[in-house]
Amino acid sequence: MCGISGIVQLQGQDNQLSGILKNMNDKLKHRGPDDEGFTLFHNGDAHCFAGQDTPSASLASNLPYAPKAHIETAQDHSGQVGFGHRRLAIIDLSAGGHQPMCLQGNERIWITLNGEIYNYIELREELQSYGFVFHTESDVEVVLVAYQNWGTDCLAHFNGMWSFVLYDMDKNQLFGARDRFGVKPLYYLQNEQHFAFASEQKALLEVPSYTRAVNLDAMLPFLLYGQVELQSEGFFKDLYELKPGHFFTFDLSNSKLKTERYFEIYATNKNQAFHAASFEETKKQTRQMIKDAVRIRFRSDVPIGFCLSGGLDSSTIVCTAAEIAKEESISSLKNGIKTFTASNDSPLDESSWAKQIVDHTKAEWHNVKVDSKTLVEDIQQLIYFQDIPLATTSTYAQSRVMRAAHEQGISILIDGQGGDELYAGYQTFYYSYFNQLFTSFDWRILSKELRSLENSPVTLKELFAAFLKVNLSKFPAKIRASLSKKWKSETNLISPEFLRSNAKKVQFHGEFRSDSLNERLKSYCTETYLKGLLRWEDRCSMQYSIESRTPFSDDINLITSAFVFPANYKIKNGWSKYILRESIKGLVPESIRLRTDKKGFSIPQNTWLMEQEAAFFELFQSLKHLDANDLVQKELIVSNWKVFFSDLKHSKEQDLIFRYVCYLSWLKQFIYPGQATSLA
Repeated sequence: MCGISGIVQLQGQDNQLSGILKNMNDKLKHRGPDDEGFTLFHNGDAHCFAGQDTPSASLASNLPYAPKAHIETAQDHSGQVGFGHRRLAIIDLSAGGHQPMCLQGNERIWITLNGEIYNYIELREELQSYGFVFHTESDVEVVLVAYQNWGTDCLAHFNGMWSFVLYDMDKNQLFGARDRFGVKPLYYLQNEQHFAFASEQKALLEVPSYTRAVNLDAMLPFLLYGQVELQSEGFFKDLYELKPGHFFTFDLSNSKLKTERYFEIYATNKNQAFHAASFEETKKQTRQMIKDAVRIRFRSDVPIGFCLSGGLDSSTIVCTAAEIAKEESISSLKNGIKTFTASNDSPLDESSWAKQIVDHTKAEWHNVKVDSKTLVEDIQQLIYFQDIPLATTSTYAQSRVMRAAHEQGISILIDGQGGDELYAGYQTFYYSYFNQLFTSFDWRILSKELRSLENSPVTLKELFAAFLKVNLSKFPAKIRASLSKKWKSETNLISPEFLRSNAKKVQFHGEFRSDSLNERLKSYCTETYLKGLLRWEDRCSMQYSIESRTPFSDDINLITSAFVFPANYKIKNGWSKYILRESIKGLVPESIRLRTDKKGFSIPQNTWLMEQEAAFFELFQSLKHLDANDLVQKELIVSNWKVFFSDLKHSKEQDLIFRYVCYLSWLKQFIYPGQATSLA
């Protein structure tokens, strides 16, 4: 797990390129504190440089990509292209894992990579059978050889998570790619002077030709719904995200950028009769695939820990890890299974469920207490590492879990992110499934499922409301905006002019759509929802130099198999995630396996906001002048502040105000740094 950066000078040569690249790389230090490297390219030659955090072993190496001088001396080297890298050493801790990397015997292909290719051992053996010779134990070298052998089709061979950019000097082309669901990030900019890329937006702010500005198109979905990065252009104007499952090519001869999707999910959408024998076989296969996915993610030269919420997905992973550890000797688990949980003093606390898993597996448990006071203390720093405003306070709880793991010397955490999206764990998926049954006239199954709602997290009343909202969503944009003010009271806090100009973005129906179940799951996995969760996870973990591994989100076998399953394998007899629940019978305690509630990293956000309303009011008052676009009715918020934060009846208004205050804090740090006081 690392941080990558790079820049292309589009107009001539520039001996200042090294300074820009160093500044970009410095912003990514938290992503890779173990090593750093730079490569500048000029007239067909590559020059490698070290930084302050480059270890002596990398400098002493005789590998062709070993640094020969310090980046501070690179101003004497003009160039068109520069690559930077920050390394968190996970696999092959030797100097052989230093980046940017090229191949021995082929110094015409270079790469800077962030992520892990878990099946690199199998791929290396396959490539060796073709006659290729390897000189390190690094998975990065495997990626280079795979590209040399298969070209851009190499992506189809990888099982894992990645974002990388590769410079093919013979083609005079950059090739960049991101993993299938977006576990690892990749952003870029292009203007008349530069093309640049990086793991985080804050690094791109160091490019001198970029002018910091807000992308107002992103603001209404964020303020009203907490949605982030719905489009390639996110909160920063003219900074773009490479979408998951895509790659780009950048032709240096003509500065042409082309993006292309390389991964597509093919989902089963038709209703199918439930065959018990077939389901039993599929259940066994699913259990084995989960076990294989967890096992391959034990590949590491550093210790591994586990996020444990007490929910079905994280519990499945921890129990599977315990089962494997009994059967095999796992070097990355030699100090036992260490689990990390966030807890709080509220009815939403799930630590009692997590403790059941700890007792069941005899794992070591680190239970992190979080509260509103520490949220206020940490919020500014958290926004800095996220690069964007916080949508909810659950990100803070996740960050605290990562910090606890860091304090225990853990460099890798395995998490259950993605299980709900593969196997239908949210309420909204019931609406899609029932709509699928209704529109296909499958009345018998529909009636049976409606009679089994006691096993589900939804009620008949909620189903009726969802049906109503789906149909009302067909109304014109202006009518939707008007209805939204009545159904979503927080909409009244948005400035009328801003709301009118963004009427088409008002999603009155919210999470309710009329897709089939698998199409709805596909949407969650490949459009915005899961990508957003993985984004928060990446920044929370990398804030503390931790690699987060998510088998449900990056294992190609689990991903493709889940969308072959018919809908009645995922919701049956009222149970969500039916295939997962049945496959782990006997592995996970029944009390956990048969949980019907859905919480995740839930914390009492509104209670906390009411506890800290004075602190947030102070922050709001000190920063509100930064919003020159007047996205909200500031005076209305000020005059009603005490009312809004008096009880939970105003939770919607509280949520919007929290997001807006986070937006103001983001403006202060990234758009107008140094122009306002801060709370922290």
